[in-house]
Amino acid sequence: MNEPTVSALRKRDNAAYTLLYTFYYPTIAGFVKKNSGTDADAEDVFQETIIVLLDKVPKEDFILTSSIKTYIFAVASNIWLKRLRDARRITKLDASYELEDMTLAEWEEKEAATVKQNALQRIFAKLTKHCVIFLTKTFLAGVSREQLIEEMGYRNSHTFDNQKYKCLDQARKNS
Repeated sequence: MNEPTVSALRKRDNAAYTLLYTFYYPTIAGFVKKNSGTDADAEDVFQETIIVLLDKVPKEDFILTSSIKTYIFAVASNIWLKRLRDARRITKLDASYELEDMTLAEWEEKEAATVKQNALQRIFAKLTKHCVIFLTKTFLAGVSREQLIEEMGYRNSHTFDNQKYKCLDQARKNS
């Protein structure tokens, strides 16, 4: 059997809810434990997530605009993050997650940005320190060409262009 369908969940098909546990509990448990939680906390969060599904899915106005997995993870992570905030145990929280309530679209956008940022970090980890500084100032901080020529001690714009080419080439090779 494949991933549970919304129609099966609407009918409150026990097999569909069992599949949710099989498919998605490990991901939720991993997230909770990574962020100061225990196995018991993970079970509680997953049960609360199922309760939210039982409440929301049967409603006429419920429209799933993402995969079930994304929806479940968004609900579960918001439940856990709210618990952490309420318990003031936020200091150990993985910084890649926000505590505010987000719509599913906002959460997906944030996750996409995180993936993009992580890819950039992996590339930067393989570059020389000089290229990391150069590319960061050039493309991320928006420092002007003239200011960079002066700051980096380049003799002229040709030297700047050569350095830019070398650093971009290094980044391409490491991506």
